[in-house]
Amino acid sequence: MALEELECLKRTCEKFKEEMIKITGEKDMRSRCYDVFVDYLEYFENILIMLQNVEKEKRKNWGGKASKQILVSLVSAIEYSMRKISEMYPGSPLYLRLKRNKNYSLREIIYASADLGIINRSLKKSLEDLIDLRNLIVHNNAISQSDGAKIIGDVTIKLKKNNSISITLKDLLGIIKTAIEIFHRWNVSLAMDKTRDYWFRRW
Repeated sequence: MALEELECLKRTCEKFKEEMIKITGEKDMRSRCYDVFVDYLEYFENILIMLQNVEKEKRKNWGGKASKQILVSLVSAIEYSMRKISEMYPGSPLYLRLKRNKNYSLREIIYASADLGIINRSLKKSLEDLIDLRNLIVHNNAISQSDGAKIIGDVTIKLKKNNSISITLKDLLGIIKTAIEIFHRWNVSLAMDKTRDYWFRRW
């Protein structure tokens, strides 16, 4: 089932890529970023296939580590893509706000995008919770610092203080799907803004 879902996610990325090419008329960062997402999904898919032949205990341990790795990698890829795509619209309200800080973060991109109406508050909250999860994995060895929950789309990840974050494979794939879909909506929103009077920069 997980492998089928990964194949579905890869097809979704291909569809999003073609959609961006039709909207922009260009094959640039705005469409090529989906190839990067597909590469990570294929990498994870291959890991899952290899783990099928590993004993149960190791499969669970290694699978958990691989799941956290793919989540961190995809969020980082989305962050990089958003930074580079933002820079392609140097006269836009979004970039004019972001460039005040040379090393603006993903969270700052999300906040500015929500303030400017590029994404709505619901999508902003999902991405905030996703960033929090990523940061716990990267900076706190996936150990929660408090009780609570993170909600990304239809997925709820419950947190217990001083316990390791537990994310099922089904929930992980749901989180990845939501993250890519929100990113795509953001990407399309920038490209489709017909009222902009700023020029576009090709890479």
